[in-house]
Amino acid sequence: METVPVFGTRVEGCPYVVRLSAYALVRNASGYLAVVRTPKGFYLPGGGVEAGESPEKTIEREAREEAGLILKSKAQIGRAIEIVYSAEEHTWFEKRCVFIEAEIVGQVPSHERDHELVWVDLDHAISMLSHTSQRWVLRGLKTT
Repeated sequence: METVPVFGTRVEGCPYVVRLSAYALVRNASGYLAVVRTPKGFYLPGGGVEAGESPEKTIEREAREEAGLILKSKAQIGRAIEIVYSAEEHTWFEKRCVFIEAEIVGQVPSHERDHELVWVDLDHAISMLSHTSQRWVLRGLKTT
């Protein structure tokens, strides 16, 4: 059985909303990783899994919405749990994250105007990502 690392600190007695999430690890032809800059920070393309949606379909939908990337999922490469507080929603979340390698098969205009796609090298991505679980999965790439 796989041990899933947990990032963040749980507060005893605090209710958590479980949110299934999926994030893409995507490289361009130069080997740079896709990172999405938002007003709240830097993240891998991805987000919450919608009802009836697989993690693979989630990254394909989210990458198109956030960055205009049309992706083809390849392989799941890791899982982690991230404990986060959303000030916007006044809610604590237990994000059960799946990380998926994907390849770019096309590009369209992004739907989210406050999101910007940036391409960065692996070390820069590790230093800039806002979520610890996302930095963790990228550190794993450095060792493989």
